[in-house]
Amino acid sequence: MKLETIRSNPTTDIEHVSFRELVDEIPSTTYASHGMYYYPARFIPQVVRWAIDNYTDTHDWILDPFGGSGTVCVESLISNRNSLSLDLNPMIEHLITAKTYRGAVWEELEKTMRTVLSSKTQYLPRWSRIEYWYPERFFSVLSRMWAGYYESPHPLTLIALLRTTKRFSYGDDTVPKLFKSKTKTAEVNAMDHGSIQSRIHKYFIDALRDTYRASKDFEAYYRGGIPTFHGGVDLMKHDFENNRKFRLLLTSPPYGIAHEYIRSSKLELAWLGFTDKEITGLNNREIPYNNNPPDIEIESKSFRDSFSKVKPHVARHCEIYFKSVLHVLGKAMSQVRTGGRAAIFIGNATFSGVEFSFHQIFREHFGKQGFQFERLLADEIKSRRLFKGRLNPSPNGITVEYLLVLRNTNN
Repeated sequence: MKLETIRSNPTTDIEHVSFRELVDEIPSTTYASHGMYYYPARFIPQVVRWAIDNYTDTHDWILDPFGGSGTVCVESLISNRNSLSLDLNPMIEHLITAKTYRGAVWEELEKTMRTVLSSKTQYLPRWSRIEYWYPERFFSVLSRMWAGYYESPHPLTLIALLRTTKRFSYGDDTVPKLFKSKTKTAEVNAMDHGSIQSRIHKYFIDALRDTYRASKDFEAYYRGGIPTFHGGVDLMKHDFENNRKFRLLLTSPPYGIAHEYIRSSKLELAWLGFTDKEITGLNNREIPYNNNPPDIEIESKSFRDSFSKVKPHVARHCEIYFKSVLHVLGKAMSQVRTGGRAAIFIGNATFSGVEFSFHQIFREHFGKQGFQFERLLADEIKSRRLFKGRLNPSPNGITVEYLLVLRNTNN
């Protein structure tokens, strides 16, 4: 890791950095197994590694209550740390199982591949909307492949099949939500000629080779540790063991109402066997759409100042979001031992055009609960702009993300 080159602003406590430059031993954001499967708003590994290196030692425990696609878990194993990752989205269990898989043998994968490609039966998801997302011929091929997968399952085969299933759907791969765009519809319809089965099978084989290579890359970087992870966890109700074994809480909560992870994963969840009722149940518990927010006080003047400017039709979602996220983070931070840190990565999203200073709100709120401010690092997003170009009051999207570091001073 490079010695830090940081530009600080003494009036605001903001330190301007490039995590990609600070952690220059990481060659890319998709190295090892991080790029194995697309997941919206994925935590970049350089931020995770920087926090792990600065605030933990070998064999320490790290907690990520918004585990997403498992970036913290993967980096923990690359750094010989132990971790607990939780998420409402059940996808986390399949993603981490594949991303941390070791000992893959190509000849064994070829056997599962042949079973997937030769199946004559069909697997029919129990989600009533499934056929809306595919041309009939595509669905026929894919449903047989899924039947073959369930006959001979393997974590890496699953990832390759999920990638194939998404690629040949009307779901637009370029946006972070499940969306049937005109562009993707035209693209898929243009494919619908000739031997579509051969085209789909070839894509799957290439995806499986790519997934295998990513698995072997992770294996080369692996140093040890205990990976613990659970999906389908209702974070609002989850009770921790209260043993305060964690040296670091390292997480990236959803940015306001911009991220909708269950809505983004409906296709995947359907092929994984989830029913309409189960998907709807997960959907309704997603922040900030769960209608039973915790009864907590948001102890932040910055929140109150911004909230007073929010339009009434968005105010409810705004309040639910902050109460829910602060509640979940508060419960998780209570598991950090004295002297340990909470490192929270966040961007300042808007509600009805009003920008909220998320990091300042978190800093003020948790400062009242014994977590002392330590650092605030700002990293400009150069390779992408979150949500740029949408028809919303923030057309330039989120251009800067912040890592807020707080120290637990509670005894």
